[in-house]
Amino acid sequence: MLAMRLLQRLKRTQARTYNAFTLVELLVVVAIVGILSAVALPNFLSQTDKAKATEAKTNIASTLKQAHAKFLEDGAAPESTIANMNSNYGTPTNGTTNFNYEQVSWSTPVWTIKAVGNSNDSGLEDKELDACVNFNTGIIDIQSQLDSTTAVSCS
Repeated sequence: MLAMRLLQRLKRTQARTYNAFTLVELLVVVAIVGILSAVALPNFLSQTDKAKATEAKTNIASTLKQAHAKFLEDGAAPESTIANMNSNYGTPTNGTTNFNYEQVSWSTPVWTIKAVGNSNDSGLEDKELDACVNFNTGIIDIQSQLDSTTAVSCS
């Protein structure tokens, strides 16, 4: 009788198999996820800054191309200021994007514009991107990176 009970108890414990992860398996997964996030996070953050810089390049390029088209249409350099550039040439209004746009030089035949990062974004604060257009030649030059030491030249 005792042997029968022991045999039944043994069968019950063998039937109770748990389907779960071991602690070691969980620790390995946590370590792998930690390593991957440590490698991927800096790359992701730099891509965000690149995307914001692309926004400035796109807005400036659009403005300068439209100003050059206006020059070709009228035969004279368009008279404009940053205040009315958004309505005349599609430049976004300052404060609505990651950058504020400033005129550096409006001397004919070259216009120079600067995009300055908004102060509400710590990653862009005080970073600049310069661009220019030469109305006579149609050359548009935009810095390739924020705060680049390479000067723009449209002569």
